[in-house]
Amino acid sequence: MSSDDAPAMSRVARAVSKVVTLGPAGTDAHHVARGLGTALLVESFPRAMEIAWQQDAHALICPGFVAWAAGAISDTWVNLHFRYSGRMEIVSAWPAATKPMCVAINRRRVPDIPHAESIAIHPSTAVFADRYAAGLRRTFVDAKPLAVALAAEGTVDACIGSLDVVQAAGGLEAVEVFQPQMLWCLYQRIGRVEPSPRVGDLVATTGLGG
Repeated sequence: MSSDDAPAMSRVARAVSKVVTLGPAGTDAHHVARGLGTALLVESFPRAMEIAWQQDAHALICPGFVAWAAGAISDTWVNLHFRYSGRMEIVSAWPAATKPMCVAINRRRVPDIPHAESIAIHPSTAVFADRYAAGLRRTFVDAKPLAVALAAEGTVDACIGSLDVVQAAGGLEAVEVFQPQMLWCLYQRIGRVEPSPRVGDLVATTGLGG
């Protein structure tokens, strides 16, 4: 977290104890959550919302969230946000620079990006793959540290990940480094405890129907 991000973070930190967000350790979400309170890391942003709802905790969600399954988009932030309408609400939102990110290659497999054939990425970083590693076969993962792990173990030639995670993994070389800005939303549970009724429930209770 840079000094420029500190004022926005400090405005919410006093009221936060536990923050549920995307893991594993090393994600940008983990980095931001540690500045707010005790971070509980889970496997996805939807799971973070679910656990935060169940435990009356805060959830830290990135509005850039996109999930892929079977080669297609399976979930997005806006869908997640509206699924929790009436149950979780945004209490703070702020921009912040990510940790430095990079395109990295496994030198044991390829000498440079032009010789690479495959890359592991989180879906949210696809635009950087287009910019710096166009044409490579993509493997999508749920978090950038998982992309780094695939490259480090030699499953793919390259990855896009946080620079500190790439350096800690060993055997990888950063060939492009960049640091974009992200937007973060902090959610908390609100008073209404029942989820919004389904359409089928409304038909059954009111007698409305075609």
